[in-house]
Amino acid sequence: MKPILYFATSLFCLSIGSAWADTSEEETGSMPPLPPSVAYQPEAVTTEPRGLITPTVAPKINNGQDLWIDADFLWWKSYVSDFDYAQIDGNTLSPKTQFEPGFKVGTGMDLYHDGWDLYVQYTWLHQGEVSNSGTSTEPGYSTFIVPYAQGADIGVLSAISIMDTASWKSSQFNILDAETGRDFFISKRLTLRPHVGMKAASLFEKTTIIYSGDGPVETATVDLKQNLSGIGIRGGLDTVWHIIPCFGFYGDFAFTALWGNFHNRVLSKVSLRGVEENHPAKKNSQDIIPVFEAGFGVTYMVWFSQQRYQLYTRAGWEEQIWVGYNKNLVNGQSNSNGSLTMQGLTWKVGFVF
Repeated sequence: MKPILYFATSLFCLSIGSAWADTSEEETGSMPPLPPSVAYQPEAVTTEPRGLITPTVAPKINNGQDLWIDADFLWWKSYVSDFDYAQIDGNTLSPKTQFEPGFKVGTGMDLYHDGWDLYVQYTWLHQGEVSNSGTSTEPGYSTFIVPYAQGADIGVLSAISIMDTASWKSSQFNILDAETGRDFFISKRLTLRPHVGMKAASLFEKTTIIYSGDGPVETATVDLKQNLSGIGIRGGLDTVWHIIPCFGFYGDFAFTALWGNFHNRVLSKVSLRGVEENHPAKKNSQDIIPVFEAGFGVTYMVWFSQQRYQLYTRAGWEEQIWVGYNKNLVNGQSNSNGSLTMQGLTWKVGFVF
């Protein structure tokens, strides 16, 4: 997490320097004030922007601290592709997941430099253990390669003749985004906010698969663990399309080139003709994976107390794709074909003061 701390410290120094620079320009008179007819005032969406190209949206309130806080309720589902573990009666089985609650919390501030702002957001999502099972009327086969040992000979069983199989999967996601952006009008009713910053992530997944065999292998249990910790450069564009001054819809997009450190573990437990065998394997690897984010929904904002405060809310659907995330070990080898997807409903409430 040290790179995020360095990044936040740099932005703080930038905000102090820009505020000092703006104050110095005003004191020395190097920036004469604009005529009253074109002098900038916060426009929000109450009147048509005038006198400036791309006038900023923030601050949106009068005589405030130019700070804001917000929180999101998430109802998301995650899925890891290319994770098939059995073929039974012509059906392919893969670990299941379901929609689970999560949250985001964020805080931001105006940097007093050409409308720039600083925003930091933390995302937490925990997918509880979900099972998936299947029973075959005729012997089916595993698509995992499970190692086994018999006496002094060590072999690999690539196809277990199975009658019953089940999987249990759980995951935990912790994500931190830090960014600086500028929110401005591009037209009377459309605002854009390009932003750039960094993303830090810590993701953990555990999968257990149990096979009951109909041959020499009586039972086989495969425990898979993957831990990803990474950091990367993130950039994107947030848009708000105002239908009326206080209501509209939004569309957000972001991309991250995430450098990740992957820790993968697998433990295969095989019962072969009554003999128990354990076969652990592990692998550490580094890779840069692309992360795509998108969101769409509606937003509503209201000013009160003589426009000294603002309350806003938004609700919509969000999606994320972590390309090449699945590096779970199969027979000690890394599988890098599958991706992680997260999607679901998001409801945000924020307060500006």
